[in-house]
Amino acid sequence: MAVSRHVVCRVDALPEGKGESFLVAGWRLALFNVGGEFYAIEDRCSHANVPMADGYVHADELCVACPWHGAEFDLRTGKALSLPACEDIEAFPTSVEGDQVMVELPGG
Repeated sequence: MAVSRHVVCRVDALPEGKGESFLVAGWRLALFNVGGEFYAIEDRCSHANVPMADGYVHADELCVACPWHGAEFDLRTGKALSLPACEDIEAFPTSVEGDQVMVELPGG
C-alpha cells in the first residue's frame, strides 16, 4: 500500500503531555507529544466516536484515555487496551524533520 508523508505542525506547537486535533489529507488525527516523541492516532474513540485529542495521556504506559468513558488506546499502535472500547483505531508513523512533525498516511 502506498503511503504519503505530510507536515502536521511545528514541533513547538504541541506542548509536552498534550494532544491536539489536526485534519491532514482527509484524516482527522490526534497528535500527542510524550517526552518529546510524537504519536498520531485517529481522532476518534471506537466506542463512542469521541475526539481523542482531549484525552488524558498516561506517559508511562504510552496510552491515552478517552475523555468521555475512559477507554484507553496504545499511542504506538492504536490498540484498544480497556473497555468500553473493543475495536482498535488507526495509528500512524511520525517523524521530526527540522522543526516540523511529519506523519505517514495511507494513499498516494
